[in-house]
Formats: sequence, C-alpha cells, structure tokens
Amino acid sequence: MSAATGAPEDSARRPDEPVLKDGIRLRRLTRWQAEDMGADIADLAAESVAGTTGERYHNRGDFLHRLSITARRPGFALLVAETTVLVGCAFGFPMGSEGSGSRGSDGTLQEIIQRLTSRARFVVLTQVVAHPHVQHRDIARRLQQRLLTELHSSLGITLLHPADRAGQAAFSSWGWQNMGEVVGLPGSVVPCVLTLSAEGQPSARR
Repeated sequence: MSAATGAPEDSARRPDEPVLKDGIRLRRLTRWQAEDMGADIADLAAESVAGTTGERYHNRGDFLHRLSITARRPGFALLVAETTVLVGCAFGFPMGSEGSGSRGSDGTLQEIIQRLTSRARFVVLTQVVAHPHVQHRDIARRLQQRLLTELHSSLGITLLHPADRAGQAAFSSWGWQNMGEVVGLPGSVVPCVLTLSAEGQPSARR
C-alpha cells in the first residue's frame, strides 16, 4: 500500500500525527525540524547511493543546499519515514495556480510541464530518498504518494541529470515516467523531466 492510500483511521488523524504501517512511521516535519534534521537526512541520502554510479551526482553539500533553498519555497513540505532510525524522506513544493509564482525559470518550467502533461498545477519533488534495503521501493512510493496527497496534487515532477542512469532507474522503479530531456531551463545541463501521477489518476501523456 502506498502512502497515498491511507489506512481507515488516517482520515480522522490530526495533521501532525504520524502514519504507521508495518513498523514504519511517516510524518511531516516543519521547516525548522527539517533544518534540525538536515545532517541526518544528508547522511541517509549519501548512504542510499554509496558505491553506485549515481554517487557522483549526489554531493552532500549540494543536497544540503537544495534542501535549504527548497525549504524557503511557499508550500514546502518534507516527509520522513522512520523505524527506530531514519529510513527515507521526500520533499518538495507546489507550483501552479495555488503554488509558487509563474515568472522566470518557474514560469518556463510550468509551461514545459503543462505542454507535456496538460496540467498547470503540480508538485516539484526536489528529492526522494530511501534506505537501500529490501523495503526501499515501498518506502519511497509511500513517501512520494503521501507528499502528493499532503500538497493536494495529482502530479509530481522531478528533474534529473541526463547521465544519472542510476537515479533514473530508481525513479522508474518507483513508478515515474521519463519524459526525456527538455531545453529552455537555466543551467549548463539539459535535464530529464520525470513525472509521477497520484494513484488512481491517469498517467501523464507523452
């Protein structure tokens, strides 16, 4: 069961009450809690790619910078998955009519996503991280689907380095569609755009 499909008691839970399943607790952190846990989350992110070809695309300093920048976005949300230790996290922010602005690079990204998917509102998932063990796919799926639910969106998008094959394979295993490389965004690298539909929603069109 993914994080977007809650247990019957989920509908009655308080917003700050964690979701429990199979000994794994999902909870949403405030911006301040996210900052306090930043080092632990960065450690998990580094551990999740250690020894893989994706390691070169996931620098600890870059991760912390991404988290800091994303945390300032309107609507920012960060979820963690825990047992007795941290085993996963996902964070991002909404864009569209009720999300962040539509100027500059944000406006360009919004136009690209609307052209690819026919949807003007979506969630940018800046990072999805799961501990590299047998349950990692389920944990990642639950986190990302729960994040879409928390931010009231049926579509998630993420941008990956086109040479990060390990990252693309991981996202594919979590149910994402690779829409290919897109031009027009700032930066020296032309990124790949990946999309994820909330469970029960139609997939993004190609």
